Amino acid sequence: MLITAIDDRQDLFYVQDVFPNELIDDLRKIPLDTMPFTKMEWQEDRPRRKLAQMPGSIFAKIHDYINEQKQTLGNVLGKDVSRIETAFWYDLEGFSMIPHVDNPGVKDVLQVYLSDCSNAGTVFYDDQQERIKFEFKTNTGYLMMNNKNQKHGVPNTVGKDAIRLSIYCWIK
Repeated sequence: MLITAIDDRQDLFYVQDVFPNELIDDLRKIPLDTMPFTKMEWQEDRPRRKLAQMPGSIFAKIHDYINEQKQTLGNVLGKDVSRIETAFWYDLEGFSMIPHVDNPGVKDVLQVYLSDCSNAGTVFYDDQQERIKFEFKTNTGYLMMNNKNQKHGVPNTVGKDAIRLSIYCWIK
């Protein structure tokens, strides 16, 4: 896993090559539209599915793998990481997200994109100006130390045949 600070603030990082190719290849074989899901808490009105992590599934394997990275992530964040909770988000046609700051209960976040979805990445802002745009490209994403300056969103709407799949990780 490669982790690069995007600026001198040291609170937002670009991540790439997070997962081994074998896991990504196995994930690509899954028919996402047939996977069991629930709605994401506090986002029930959005076209977003929270895919179920069944024991032994590729989602469970990815979850386990990211939890093996606690020390690497902790070194970057400057803290001991005790656990990483995950959700697999499958965003459907019409999904977008207005600029927002995450719930203050969320401290540190890793979001890794698990598919390619052009023009559907996360944008971070300083006031109304774009700070950085993360392209939605497989096996890349961001690591964020949540604070009141981490305003971000998905300004472009997901199109009809797009696949926007990611893993969202709460680092504790």
